[in-house]
Amino acid sequence: MERITGLQNFGVYMNKLLTIDAFFLNEDRHMHNIAVLMNGKGDYAYCPIFDNGAGLLADTTMDCPLIGNIYILMDKDRPKTICSAFDEQLDISESLYKINLKFCFTKKDVTELLANAEEYPEEIRQRVETIIFAQMRKYPYLFLKT
Repeated sequence: MERITGLQNFGVYMNKLLTIDAFFLNEDRHMHNIAVLMNGKGDYAYCPIFDNGAGLLADTTMDCPLIGNIYILMDKDRPKTICSAFDEQLDISESLYKINLKFCFTKKDVTELLANAEEYPEEIRQRVETIIFAQMRKYPYLFLKT
C-alpha cells in the first residue's frame, strides 16, 4: 500500500483499525472495508475508519441472540480480517507497530451516554454497557491514564 499510494505508516493505520475492531468486537472487518481515498489529482489519503456496524454483538437475530450468555458470545465472536481471534490479530499488530491508539472514555462516560440513548431498549443498552465494561477490563492498557 505504501509503495502504490505513497502513504506513510500504513501499518500504524491498520493497527488503529484492528485495535478498534478488537475492543468493540467488530467481526465484519474484511478487505472490502479497508480503504484509502484518492482525489482527482491522484493523491491518496487515509480513509476514516468505517463499517463498524457489526460490533458489540449487534447481530441479535442470528449469531448473538439476546437470550445467550454474553460472555460466551463474546468469546465466540471472531474477526474476518487476518486471524481467527481478535487477541491474536491485535498481538501481531502491536508486535509490529506498537500501540498507536488510546481511548479516553470512562465507565461513567459510557453509562451516561447509554442512559441518554433512549431510542434503544434498556436490554440493548445494558448489553452494550456489559460488553464495553468487560473490554475495558480486558484491555486496560488501551486507556489514557486520567
